[in-house]
Amino acid sequence: QITERIIVLFVVINSQEEVQGKYVVCVLFFLWNLLDVVRYTYNMLARTGIHYLPLTWLNFSLCIPLYPLSVLAKAFAICVSLPYFESFGTYSIKLPFPFAFSIYFPFVLKMYLLVLFIGMCFIIQNLFSERKAHLGTGNIKKKRS
Repeated sequence: QITERIIVLFVVINSQEEVQGKYVVCVLFFLWNLLDVVRYTYNMLARTGIHYLPLTWLNFSLCIPLYPLSVLAKAFAICVSLPYFESFGTYSIKLPFPFAFSIYFPFVLKMYLLVLFIGMCFIIQNLFSERKAHLGTGNIKKKRS
């Protein structure tokens, strides 16, 4: 997760000044920080042995809708930056003759988008299983008398 954020922040957003002023960057930072505040607060209290039920519910429930939104914001930020990478040729390199190989960075970003959405599906499944393990199914069965 840290590597993914470093790539998006420094490679995609920081390297293109035109992208830095877009609203999607603000939305992306807001979603990242909202998820981190809840997750790190829950983890810190859980490590000390304090289990606050509303925070536990918030940690395991809030991430399910917000994580796909943050992935969409990342994808949109990458899509917004693609024309700038294509026109400026940033990070695209052509290796010398013995290798005769070139790396076109917008293609690398497009492959990253594909991996990002495939990975999101696996992470969402994991989030649902963690929620079920910590909070149960949520079904309340009535006792028969």
